[in-house]
Amino acid sequence: MKLIRKPSAINRQIAGLIIDVIILILLLCCIFNSCFLGDFFISQKTTAIEEVYDELNKCAQKDTLYTAEYSSDFNEISDYNDTAILILDEYSVVKRCSLSDASSMKEQLAYCINGAGQKDTVKIVPDKYKIIKLYYPKNDEDYLILYGKLSDGNYIMIRVCIEGLKNASGIANKFMINTALFGVLIATALTYIIVVFITKPIFEMIEVTEGISKMDFTKKYKVKAYHNEIDELGEHINAMSAVLEETIAQLKEANEEMRHDIEIREETENMRKEFIANVSHELKTPIALIQGYAEGLQEGIMDDENSRKIYLDVIIDESNKMNRLVREMLVLNQLEAGQMEADWDSFNVTDIVHGVLESNRLYLEAQNIVFSFINEMDVMVKADEFLVEQVVTNFISNAIHYVMNENEITVKYELKKKKLRISVYNSGNRIPKKDISFIWDKFYKVDKARSREYGGSGIGLSVVKAVMELLGENYGVVNRQRGVEFWFELALSEDT
Repeated sequence: MKLIRKPSAINRQIAGLIIDVIILILLLCCIFNSCFLGDFFISQKTTAIEEVYDELNKCAQKDTLYTAEYSSDFNEISDYNDTAILILDEYSVVKRCSLSDASSMKEQLAYCINGAGQKDTVKIVPDKYKIIKLYYPKNDEDYLILYGKLSDGNYIMIRVCIEGLKNASGIANKFMINTALFGVLIATALTYIIVVFITKPIFEMIEVTEGISKMDFTKKYKVKAYHNEIDELGEHINAMSAVLEETIAQLKEANEEMRHDIEIREETENMRKEFIANVSHELKTPIALIQGYAEGLQEGIMDDENSRKIYLDVIIDESNKMNRLVREMLVLNQLEAGQMEADWDSFNVTDIVHGVLESNRLYLEAQNIVFSFINEMDVMVKADEFLVEQVVTNFISNAIHYVMNENEITVKYELKKKKLRISVYNSGNRIPKKDISFIWDKFYKVDKARSREYGGSGIGLSVVKAVMELLGENYGVVNRQRGVEFWFELALSEDT
């Protein structure tokens, strides 16, 4: 007790502080309960019915919402969240209802859509749903209602009765007042006990200083509302701890940033070296061929016109390979650097497929390739026409150059909800499992000898990957029994 100069003052401070804090907290709880209970209740119920909507919408996307197996889960969701749920198709036929009689909910849904009885709009999610407060005179009750559409096009209404909220605030306030009175009595009794532990702050400071000596700055002295000599000492200890902690944290942060910068520079340098090596490797062969055949023409090695034509064809072919490599590299570089934005437009994707096939028709005929188009139709899609052409060109070119065995290439359409899946199949060797995850990487080649034979650069599929990620659509490859099938999806246009 010698460490405390004014024990009576500290005792009064502790006693008054505890009682005042408890009274203030309970008073604030009553005020907040009166002012914000309603909004908090609505907020919680809004979150609950949004979660119900999201769960049902996921099931609708998986085509499991209307199955018999989902009936028990549907009812559990309704009961757990204290909601009533109604799902109608576009002809107002009931698909699901958590109540035995769906007619009353259908009437209430019509009442919502007509705008009658609406008190307030709580939330609107465009193209999905709207949440409102509604007074329904038929039941003489207030409701929180979500109505809108699921992803499968069916209409949904989720309602929660909020009539009981009117009495909840008054009951809660009475409980709070009784709690406050009881709390004051308990606080008065506890004050005498707390005085016994008046020296506790000293032990707190001992723990704090011990932690500082071990470079542990997590412990802080808790400064009291009314200052005395012990509190002032505790503040100084906290300030010293904070300065030390900040200084050490800054040093650690500086070291971490330096290490991160070094790693980034090393990674960038490795990527630069790898890119230069790959490009050099891809350009080395065509440049050597062009130089060799050009020198041969210059020196007049071939006297007859037919031989010179063969030399010129080789030079032109290798030049085309280099040109294609450079163009693909430019497109890929723009996509990966984020310098190319999608030019969204509606167009007939079948025209693009025909255009690519027409440009390769001579090669198809020369190689006796059997081509077929399954489910051919005019389909309007919403995407970037130039980028989609790059994908189609790469897939069909890839199929042409790897076709074997039956010499078959098939383009197939498949409509899936609001998506069009375009598949390009070629008979031939399947892609080894160990290579499938890498074929979309730059300069990766499964069959390097065959790629060199037709001038493949190894970046065509990486262009496809970058394009599809920019468009936000799915793509992939599947090994079939006698060949390989590449596919990608596009969003159907509203004009379709």
